This record gives sequence, structure tokens and C-alpha cells, in this order.
Amino acid sequence: MRFKYEAINKEGKVIKGELDAALESDAYRLLVSQGMQPVEIKALSSTGVVASGKRQVRFSRSPSTRDKAVVVRELATLLGAGVPLAEAVQSMADAHAEDFFGDIFKAMHTRLRAGDALSVAMASVKLELPGYLYQLVAAGELTGRLAASLTAAANQMEYEEGLRQEIRNALIYPAVLVFSGIAATLLIFIIVVPKFAGMLRNTKADIPEISLWVLKAGLFVKTNLSWVGLLAAVVFFAGWVALSSPERRRKLFEFAAGLPLMGGWLVDGEIGRWSSMLGVLLENRVPIVRAMELAESGVALSSLRHKLELAVRDLRAGKKLADALASHQAVNPMGLNLIRVGELSGELPAMLRTLAGLYETSSRARMKRFVILLEPITILVIGAVIGFIMVAIMLAITSMSNFAR
Repeated sequence: MRFKYEAINKEGKVIKGELDAALESDAYRLLVSQGMQPVEIKALSSTGVVASGKRQVRFSRSPSTRDKAVVVRELATLLGAGVPLAEAVQSMADAHAEDFFGDIFKAMHTRLRAGDALSVAMASVKLELPGYLYQLVAAGELTGRLAASLTAAANQMEYEEGLRQEIRNALIYPAVLVFSGIAATLLIFIIVVPKFAGMLRNTKADIPEISLWVLKAGLFVKTNLSWVGLLAAVVFFAGWVALSSPERRRKLFEFAAGLPLMGGWLVDGEIGRWSSMLGVLLENRVPIVRAMELAESGVALSSLRHKLELAVRDLRAGKKLADALASHQAVNPMGLNLIRVGELSGELPAMLRTLAGLYETSSRARMKRFVILLEPITILVIGAVIGFIMVAIMLAITSMSNFAR
């Protein structure tokens, strides 16, 4: 298919032309790979006339963090190419005219034309962005490094989203195992156990207590299958509603951080994220106390956040960062040494990035260890439950054989 496009090249000039691609998204990626920022892409008919119909809407849902990071990076690319700020924002509004971000950038452009700074314009629109992004943008405006600040913000957003995705991916397989175990247990109660329920009618047989419990439970599940299914649906829905609350998710995260297998993994991941964010903020000339406040506000674990809050208080009192963190044991000795070296050498942002990388590596290693240990534990628990049911049935059968003698 042939497309007509309008794009901005690296020199900030508007380029118009045509290209061949299978889909509009392929045409978009092709232009980006050539160092151009697409403004408008339209499909051409076989006669060379622009095909009727609107462009496909990219976001029929609320945009994810990754989607937001992409548009922040697009804006940084335009500014880095030398496009004036107002024109860059207008170009973004045109490029996203038919998706969620179109109105957002139009509103930002209006605020810019009214004389507001970009940081103020971005804070005024209905787009939930991390708090550190506004500080990075404000610092970039003061230092003349706006494109670099936006790129750093996009990198940090993608880094944090990658960590969250890793946690979700690591828990998928154990969750599948648990679900499979519950389903197998229910099938045994629904199909297998009721076949032996006739033993309960024999009042003279000396059936063991555990066998009676299993047989009665199986008979109850089969008799009230619709109610059991309804109860399971209610429990699932209640769990989904509970986890949709940020406060309940935070409490669950706190609980998981205290568990033997998960705790170290989650804590290391949080410290790594904090170190990365603090390094990005300092690198973009955000004052250290404000940078610490912003980095600390992004920490999910209340225990770690409390230590960092105390460190911020000591920092305001005149302590060095390494000493403030050491006073409250917020970072391990290796991390403190890296921070001290960074303070002495004037390379604190670089040392914080190194620290973030070390904690990220440690977090990944702990995550793999957790998954490796959780899989056999889950299989053993499921096997023990199913084995208990089968032993109870065998004991019931044996007691009936003894009675027949």
C-alpha cells in the first residue's frame, strides 16, 4: 500500500513525500528509522487519491506508562532536532490528532501560547505523569537541556515499567500452577469422590474420620455445584475489586516484602529503582534535597520510604548523603561506599546509576531463586492435597473390605 506522509527531519525541516508499506504503523516505523518524526500519514488509493476514512485510533483505552513514555520520547526527539518548543508540541498534537494524546497536546500548546512554561503546561493537562518528570522538565528549562531532560524522564519511565513487567512475568507460572492445582482438586471432588459416597450409607462400617470428611465434602460439592461455582465467582470478583484499590495493592506489596522468599527480591528492586531515579534527577541539575524527596516519594515500601524520609531530614540538617543514608541503614555498605566515592569525586549521578545496576542484578538473581524454589514447593503442596484425598478414599475402601470379612 502507498502512503502520503508529512514529517520533520533532523534539521527541523518539514518533508513531504510518498512511500510503500504494508500498514500505516509500518510506514510510521519506517520514517522514524530514517530519523524523521511523522506528523501526518495518509493512505493513497490505487489512483493516487487520499483514501477516505479516518486514521486508525491507536488508543481505545487509557494509555499505559509505556505509551506515555513513547510520546515523551517523541517530544524529546523533536526538540533534540532543533524544532522550536511550540512547533514541536503542535506537531505532536497533529500526529496524535485521532488518539488519546491529541487533545492533551492541543491543550499544552494553548498553555504555551499563553506564556506558560512547558513544565506548567504539562502539569495542567489531564495526563497522569510521574512527579519527577515535571521536576526534570523544569530543570531542563533552566539549564537549556530540555530535550535531554525529557529523554531521561522517558528512560526512567520505561525502566520502572520494565521492572513491574518483570515482577508480573515472574509470578505468571506459579499462578498457573496454583490455579491448575485448585482445578484438579475440584475435579476430584466433583467426579471421583462422589462415586464412593455410597459408603456413607453403610452405618456398620468403621470408616476413618478423614475418609468421612473427604466423602462428605465431595458429596456436598457435587450436590451444591451451582452454589460452589457462584461462591468461587464471588471470591474471584471480590479479589479483583480488592486488588484494584491502590491502597490494598500497597498493603499486599508490604506483606510480600516481609516473606522469606520474596522479601529480598522486592526490597532490592525498590532500592535499585530509587537509586536510578535519584541519579537521573541529579544528572539533570535538580537540587539534591528536592531530588531525594522526589525519589523517596516513588518508593512503594513504607519501611524503606520511612528510612529515606529520615535521611532527607538529615540532609537538610547539613549531613552528606552517604552519612544520612548510613545513619538509618537505608543502603548496604557497598552502596554507601559507592555514594561516598561519588560525593568525593563529583560523580554522584554516575555512582548512583552503578548502584542501581548492582541492585537490579541482585533483584533479578533473587527473583530467579524465588521462582526456582516456588515451583517445586507449589507442586509438592498440590501433590500433598491430592494425595491426602486419595489416601482418604483408599482408607474408606479398606475399611469396607475389613467389614465384609
